[in-house]
This record gives sequence, structure tokens and C-alpha cells, in this order.
Amino acid sequence: MTELFFLPSWPPAAEAIPWYALLLLVAAIAGELARRWLRLPRLLGWIAAGLVLGPHVTGLLDVQALAGMRGMLDGALGFVLFQLGQRVDLGWLRRNPWLLATSVLESALAFAGMFVMLLLLDVRPLLAALAAAIGIATGPAVVLSLTRELRAQGQVTERMLLLTSLNCVYAFVAVSMLLAWLHQEYSEQWFSIVGHPLYLIFGSLLLALAFALVTLGLLALLGRREDAQFVSVVALVVAAIYAASMLKLSGVLVLLGYGVMARAFDARRRFASLAFGRLGQILFMLLFAITAATLDLRLLPAGALAGAALVAARYAGKALGVFALAPVSGLSVRKASLLSLGLMPMSGVALVLMHDTTALFPGLGPQLASVVVSAIVMLELLGPAVAYFALVRAGEADEPGGT
Repeated sequence: MTELFFLPSWPPAAEAIPWYALLLLVAAIAGELARRWLRLPRLLGWIAAGLVLGPHVTGLLDVQALAGMRGMLDGALGFVLFQLGQRVDLGWLRRNPWLLATSVLESALAFAGMFVMLLLLDVRPLLAALAAAIGIATGPAVVLSLTRELRAQGQVTERMLLLTSLNCVYAFVAVSMLLAWLHQEYSEQWFSIVGHPLYLIFGSLLLALAFALVTLGLLALLGRREDAQFVSVVALVVAAIYAASMLKLSGVLVLLGYGVMARAFDARRRFASLAFGRLGQILFMLLFAITAATLDLRLLPAGALAGAALVAARYAGKALGVFALAPVSGLSVRKASLLSLGLMPMSGVALVLMHDTTALFPGLGPQLASVVVSAIVMLELLGPAVAYFALVRAGEADEPGGT
């Protein structure tokens, strides 16, 4: 023991540094600067903070530090997906089935457009199909964060939330079904080819159903006390995230399905007005900042052409789908144009789907990332600004500048 044993060691170990706190502080400051000085949504400041602190700009957050944050990324995305699921009104789909038709059509046309465009750029069919399937998903965190900041309500806002939740489901199902193709190419084990996609889809839905039923049963005992409901639901959402990971199921489908089913089966309206408040704000900030920090900007030049083609084809497909059924679904042409812009963001869910796929098939990783990451980087920056513009121009923002 030295004479100065009571002094702290220097430099401190990397794992001892509270990176979450640093990232959160910088993101909060950047968000306020973006809002007050640039009159832009705060989430663009959070994204900028993640990019600047990440390994490909300043390197303050290295790959090891970001790997330690993967659990926080999954947790934050899980809460976002649960909140989004809670906003889905299945009764609305029953009353207006053209909304469901719109979601199917815009997702299918977006997939077809991206797939064909990538084939024209000499991307091999399997890779093109995977990138197109991942590209179906609209960024749920972007949509929820903007509607929260703008306190937006109205026809465009509600349709944006509904279509976002549905096309996230379609993206997951499409990627899961393509796993059969991947297993056939890489392993040729017939049990994996058939069993793995079915396990992911139906296992995730069953787990979501189980958590929804447990939640409603617990709320029946707790009553409508908001504080007790809040703590219980937060604990159950965390448990659902852990259970999905432990069972190797899809956190995307489990948490989104959990939120949808908890609302759909709540016939007695046991849920009080559940708002995540400041906790939700913190999770949004961490989600955007960590997602931005994990983006490998070195892939952007190599995949810029394919990424730009993916973005253009994706928007064209979604816009065509929305416009085609706008008259029969009760939407004006002007609002259809704004809704199609609101579906442009793509970030967290797409990144998780890409990471999960490449974790199963590492050999596919560099090729898939070179296409998908380029598109995500473009839409990570462009998508929020475009969706913000759409909500404000729709006249559904309570305050055009947000709060």
C-alpha cells in the first residue's frame, strides 16, 4: 500500500466513466440550441450530439463504450415501441378498412420500388430484398418525438402514427421470412429454414399477448391510480425487453405488439392516462444520440449511390400508396402529400433489424451495412426535418415551435 492510496487512480478506467450522463448532457444542450437558435426540432440536436461524440468524428465514445450502451438502446427503443403500440386504435381500422389497405399498399410499393432500384444497381437479389424489407419501417421514435414536442393532434398525425406502427410490423415480418432464404443459402438446414422465421413471428406475438394479459390483470388489482400504474408498466416493459432478449425473439414485435394488445384488450379502460413524461424525454434523447453515434459514417461514400436510390424509391412507393387510396380513406390530396412526407424518417428500428440480421449472418454484414447505413444516415438527418415540416403545414401542431 502506497502512502497516497487514498487518492483516486488516474487516468480512470474507461468503463468507470459515466458515458450515459455525458451523452445525455451534451444531447440536452444540443437539443436546446437546435430549438432556440435554429428553430429546428430538438431531436436534430440530439442526433448531432451522438454523431459528434461518436467514434467516427471526435471518438470520445469509442466502439467499446457504444457496445456497452446496446442494452440502453434496446431499452429506449422498447419503450418507444410500447408507447407507439398504445396509440394504435384497432377500432379505427375496423371503421375505416381503407386505412389498413393504405398501410399494406404503401409498404408493398415501397418494398417493390427499393428492391427493383437496388437490382438495377447490380445489388444481388437476396441483399436487395433484405435492404428493401428493412427500409419499409418508418422511424417510430422520430414520429413520436415530433408529435410530443409539437403536441400535434389531427388526421395527418394520427394516420402517421398508425401507418408507422403497421409498417414496422411489416418490416419485421418481411425480414423474418427472408431469414428462410438466408438459412437456405448459408446453412441448408431445413429445420432452421422453416422453424426460425415461424418461431420469431409467432413466439414474439405470444410473448406480447402474455405481457398484455398480465398487465391488464395487474391493473385490475391496482385500480386507476396513475402512480402505481406507471411504476408497474415501466417494470413490465423492462421485463418484456429482457424476456424477448433471453428467448431470442424480436424486441420490435414484442414491444409493439404488447402496446397494441394492451390497448385492444382493455375493454374496461383500466389504463389511466399513462404518460412517461420526463422519463420518456430522457429515453428519446438517449435513443437518438446512441443511434447516431453507432452509425458508421465511413460507409456513406461507398454506399451513397445505393443509399440515395433507396431513399428515393422508398419515398416514391410510400407516396404512391398513400395518394392511391387517399380519396376512399377520407384524406384530401394536400393532407396525403403531407402524410407521405411524414413517413420518410427511418432510424432506430431499421438499425436494430440490420444489426440482428448481421449478428446471425456475419458474412452478410459489410454488404448490407453499406446499403442500409447510407440510407439511414440520409434519413436520420433529412427525415425529422421533413416530418416536422409536414406536421406544422398540416396545421396540427399546438405550437409551431414546440415546447
